[in-house]
Amino acid sequence: MRYRVVVTKVEVAELWVRATNEEAAEQKVNDELKTSWAYAGHWERKAIQVDVIESDPPSLGRTPQTAEPSGPMLLKLKDAAAELGVSYGTLHALMKEGGIEYTKVGSGKYISRASLVAFVEANTQR
Repeated sequence: MRYRVVVTKVEVAELWVRATNEEAAEQKVNDELKTSWAYAGHWERKAIQVDVIESDPPSLGRTPQTAEPSGPMLLKLKDAAAELGVSYGTLHALMKEGGIEYTKVGSGKYISRASLVAFVEANTQR
């Protein structure tokens, strides 16, 4: 699940600033802190508060069981690997070991959606 959170972080730094008056000193520090490279001495963390605002329902993601049936019956190896959530090399090794069925069309190798589902079902530990 995903959670939307608000983080409040309070840090304090003491430093010396050369300026003509208090307002100029304050402006100088504010200008420095607005830059991406700001450095205002050593910061001491005083407090952190995390509040959870809302949550999303768990994401089901794309799995072979929920893959679009209107898509191609045969997937290229890189697409099949992405569908399984493994690397191309891992998928290729599974094919060499006979762990997953594939189809040859000409010189190309493809994996059917049914083979992906069968592989997941056969390798799911309960």
